[in-house]
Amino acid sequence: MSSFRKRVPESQPKIPPATRLNAHSAQLLVSTGVPSLDDLLGGGLPVGGMLMIEEDRQTGYSNTLLSYFSSQSLAAGHKLCIVNADQEIDLKTQLPGWATLNTVQADAPVKDSTNEAMKIAWRYQNLPRVDGDDDANRQKTGSSSTSEAAEIPFCERFDLMLRIQPAIVDQAQVEVLDGDRLLRLASSEKYGGDMYQCVLDHISSLIDDGFSSLKPVALNTERNILRIEIGSLGSGFWQGSDSLAILKFLHRLRGILRYSYAVCVISFPAYLYEDSGTRLPIVRRIEHLCDAVIELESFEGAYASPSDIVARQAKSGASTSQDYHGFVHIHKLPRLNSLTASVGRLSLLHTGGGSANNLAFRLRRKKFSIETYHLPIEGGVSERRVPAKDDPKALRPGISVGGIGCGSTPGRKDPLEF
Repeated sequence: MSSFRKRVPESQPKIPPATRLNAHSAQLLVSTGVPSLDDLLGGGLPVGGMLMIEEDRQTGYSNTLLSYFSSQSLAAGHKLCIVNADQEIDLKTQLPGWATLNTVQADAPVKDSTNEAMKIAWRYQNLPRVDGDDDANRQKTGSSSTSEAAEIPFCERFDLMLRIQPAIVDQAQVEVLDGDRLLRLASSEKYGGDMYQCVLDHISSLIDDGFSSLKPVALNTERNILRIEIGSLGSGFWQGSDSLAILKFLHRLRGILRYSYAVCVISFPAYLYEDSGTRLPIVRRIEHLCDAVIELESFEGAYASPSDIVARQAKSGASTSQDYHGFVHIHKLPRLNSLTASVGRLSLLHTGGGSANNLAFRLRRKKFSIETYHLPIEGGVSERRVPAKDDPKALRPGISVGGIGCGSTPGRKDPLEF
């Protein structure tokens, strides 16, 4: 009799909600809340990994990505821990809301996709979309039976014009260490003002409370995900025991995350670690301690003073919906459980090999997206390049509107014109 046993679905462990497996490395992934950023990371942020976002100078686009990450945590039912020593956190006014298919299209008639006219070329109809709305998947999820709980989507559709509902924030599992509270905890006799050690002990206690992969759980027990958001790590408000406190913090944090069902997103003000426009060597060491590193370089804050930025924002019609707001530089890609990054095989925007300076981001009224950067049309889209046929100014003096062609006489109709 064979000693091998077939694994049935009942005996397999359940994956946490709003997660999926990487097709390349079988790594468990969670969404950052931005579909285009998930695509750059190879499908999502790997569980047990750490993403660092190098902040843009004098603008707040990195805070927008952090708000997406927090809203996705609440939408998926994950536990959220927010650490920010620079400002006070108010989730009810800072996080964007989302509209599910059931609430938005409850009164809308059901469309028949078979009779709908084709609006695009047939060869592009079935191609995957980075920022496309996965309506088919959501409709299939929402049509499940009433006896089974509806499956939580991997990434919600967020709207920056909406604010999150206060009832969702009240029911969510959220822990916040911000401003005065973090300073008060770090000033205790145990830490002696070391904020890095205070935050590290707090995160370690959260992971030990049900999010550690070293502690087994009962059969058919569904695990949950712990999301950690750290804003402006290493800014002037962070106090450490020595100048290398941030390196020790990241090294220990990465070791804790490796054996946990947790993910961490950190924003880092890299522009504060510069000397005469050149980055200090410690920035490279900080990037080495993270699993993935991206940088946002905004056009407004790169080479402009604060007064120039305010004047540009106050000027009406300064930018349109077709304008990009900055570049996205990829310094490091996640390689958990693999020697090579899976971005080259799974990404639609990036083909691997590091940043090629061909990615840009734009912030619209309702969403933040990362796209392939294209040079604008010379002269703009409002300028006409070919003069109109009925424009008398486009013809030379003495020539009528009849036109000039091969073998034709000025003022007469071209005999070769059919």
